[in-house]
Amino acid sequence: METALYVLVLVSLALIVAQVTAGRRHRAHVLGLAARLQDSTPVRDVEAALPSMVADFARRNGADPVRPNRVATFHQAGELRVRKGGAFRSFLAWQVVALGRAGFLWEARQTGASPFWIRVLDAYIGSEGWLKVWLFGTVPIAKAEGTDVTLGEAYRYLAELPWAPDAILGNPDLAWRVTGPDSAEVRMTVQEGTARVTFRFDATGDIVRMEASGRPARDADGNLASYDWRGQFGGYAWIGNRRIPSTGEVGYVYPSGYETYFRGRITDYVVST
Repeated sequence: METALYVLVLVSLALIVAQVTAGRRHRAHVLGLAARLQDSTPVRDVEAALPSMVADFARRNGADPVRPNRVATFHQAGELRVRKGGAFRSFLAWQVVALGRAGFLWEARQTGASPFWIRVLDAYIGSEGWLKVWLFGTVPIAKAEGTDVTLGEAYRYLAELPWAPDAILGNPDLAWRVTGPDSAEVRMTVQEGTARVTFRFDATGDIVRMEASGRPARDADGNLASYDWRGQFGGYAWIGNRRIPSTGEVGYVYPSGYETYFRGRITDYVVST
């Protein structure tokens, strides 16, 4: 009995050590990716090429094209479901967004009482996009990459520009055009294709909705598909030194109708050189 207990203790300690070691390696990997974004091109002043409603939005919310800002960093709390019709699970996330070129890193970990918690890394770095999922934070269980994933991540970068007003004024890879009295489209061409997102502005000039057609995705069976994509922004407030929407949600328009899969709230915000 004592021998069995001794073996159990040794095995438990070995598992703990392995988990801690894997966790440190994972963290070092994530920080290395974030450093690549922080070393990216700083913003440039492209305001003269922007429609007035777009430039006014960025300026009013604190964008400063004169300072050589490189990234915006913030934390989120929210809910996410990983498949159509699935249950929402709460998460906490850390995100880094490049401002002078396209790029982002989003690391989220599940919170709550589930013993099988997961960690997600969604990224677009060096013109490549990927999604990785780990069980218990360190055991890899899923990975998505390739042409469709990279193009989908380019769509995400565009859709989240309300959270990066400096990129609106400072990323020359973005092309804007007015599409209506209260709407403007932004597009970005990458090797995998062209990502396009349309923003809707309210009467005060704030972006409140996002729309995109044919974003690459996966259906319930894991097959490649494309769906229209919708999102909403709200709760504009000064967080750190930028005025941004504090809340946002996004979802797909499936053949059966629209379904939200992400709801998040920004808890802090920093722009840095």
